[in-house]
Amino acid sequence: MKISINRTALTRALKLAASTAEPKSPQPMLACVHLAADKAAVKVTATDLTVSVTAHVAAKVTAAGAIAVDARAILDRVGSLAGDDVTITQDGMAIDVAAGRAKFRVPCLAARDYPKVIAADGGWSTHDAPSIAAAFAAALPAVCTDATRFHLGGVFVDGAHFVATDGHRLITRRVTDSLGGKRIVPTKGVVQVLKMIGDADACEVAWSDATMFVRSGAVTISVKLIDAQFPPWDKAVPTTGRTVRVARADLADVIERARKVAGETDAIVMSFSPEVDEIAVSTRHADRGEYTDAIQIVGARWAGALLEMHFNGRYVADVLATSAADHADLMMPTDDKNAQLMPFVVVLGETRGTIMPMRPK
Repeated sequence: MKISINRTALTRALKLAASTAEPKSPQPMLACVHLAADKAAVKVTATDLTVSVTAHVAAKVTAAGAIAVDARAILDRVGSLAGDDVTITQDGMAIDVAAGRAKFRVPCLAARDYPKVIAADGGWSTHDAPSIAAAFAAALPAVCTDATRFHLGGVFVDGAHFVATDGHRLITRRVTDSLGGKRIVPTKGVVQVLKMIGDADACEVAWSDATMFVRSGAVTISVKLIDAQFPPWDKAVPTTGRTVRVARADLADVIERARKVAGETDAIVMSFSPEVDEIAVSTRHADRGEYTDAIQIVGARWAGALLEMHFNGRYVADVLATSAADHADLMMPTDDKNAQLMPFVVVLGETRGTIMPMRPK
């Protein structure tokens, strides 16, 4: 194999491939990127057997061929070179990566041993890429990281809804065009899709029984779906309650300051009273001190009895970060003796964050 290829375009493909490959795998091939040169392009492929990426990069192919080379090693070498183009030449079980007078020699493996990456059989549908990216990104913070609860280890695509929960909070985001079906996309797959479609205007999506395929331009990602039953999330989201509106940026700033005292484990308290047109916010910690503040209510005052909600500030902050909307609606539980222990909802346009409160100490 001998090719001449644009360094910037190759680096872009290798970055996505290197973040997909699995360097700690006991299978050496999974730490590699597969390079296949034919006609006027090079196909760059990487997989960890759950997520696979394939990118086609235009190149001048002098001699066709294929090799497997450590993904991070070749990315490091190509990225360090200067000039517009690089030349890659296979020499036995090594490749020479050169630009100008600079040349690296990198060991490689036989391409025939590289795992086969499945392709979609068709059924592609076109979607707005920023909308899909925003939905995945909004739900991602709520994905469960407990390996024993693998059915919660991804974003659940339920038609037009993107949902994730770790049992303490649930975030859902609705998109305009339904993707159809009910499927759980694992976290790494979501992250790789976000990297690929982050700057795109449109993307194409296809499904098989066990795989999600996403295509944008000359890059295709396939993700093995989580084979499990996602809980009935819609039954966990309150549909009625007492709602007050606040400025999103003001709430985000107050929560961020409160978290400096509360940290990741102690509660922040929001106090609602019908006697004032603001929400009192407070927190205290034995070592980090205390914090008090207030947020102005926009529109109608709080209706009902006094209510104090204790919650983890990070959960609310994650929801507020999903949108640049001017206002956030806080839908609190209806009057009830157990209202303090009932979930509340932070609503930002098409995003809803359902937060389980913390028990008052």
